[in-house]
Amino acid sequence: MNNYRIATPNDIETIANLHALSWQNSYRGMLSDDYLENHVLADRVQVWTQKINEPPANQIIFVKEIDNIVVGFVCAYGSQTDEFGTFIDNLHVLPSFKGRGIGRDLMQEVSDWSLQHFNQPKLYLKVLEDNHSARFFYEKVGGEKQALFSDMMPGGNNVRVWRYVWKKFQPI
Repeated sequence: MNNYRIATPNDIETIANLHALSWQNSYRGMLSDDYLENHVLADRVQVWTQKINEPPANQIIFVKEIDNIVVGFVCAYGSQTDEFGTFIDNLHVLPSFKGRGIGRDLMQEVSDWSLQHFNQPKLYLKVLEDNHSARFFYEKVGGEKQALFSDMMPGGNNVRVWRYVWKKFQPI
């Protein structure tokens, strides 16, 4: 069974584990090994506990389940800025499920939600400059590089990130 649903407090540990695994697989060399090996999971549990238990009014978290297993999730903030629209703060898919359209479908869920609740067609997100596979994916689904800047990441690393924008999410 394949379905999308809104995350609940029961999903905190699952989302934190998926997020930590995603970072451990994608951010080697971008974030410190110490952070990725020893601190990322506890940090992500804290982050997701707060996001799920104390959400701002414009936050949504969708999870994708296949056979009752969470294989991906997205967290977004509706109409975060007038200029760029709804902000996709996190989008992660289990490494073994990448390439199956799950990320694209999660982005579509956010786009539909943003249009329905905020009348906002625009989406944006930030992606690490050195995360080439994610950048390839965002370009494949129609994202346009808009700006390159520095950002501070958990673990203390200052990294370069691209802002990708969609005037309207219409995956190619």
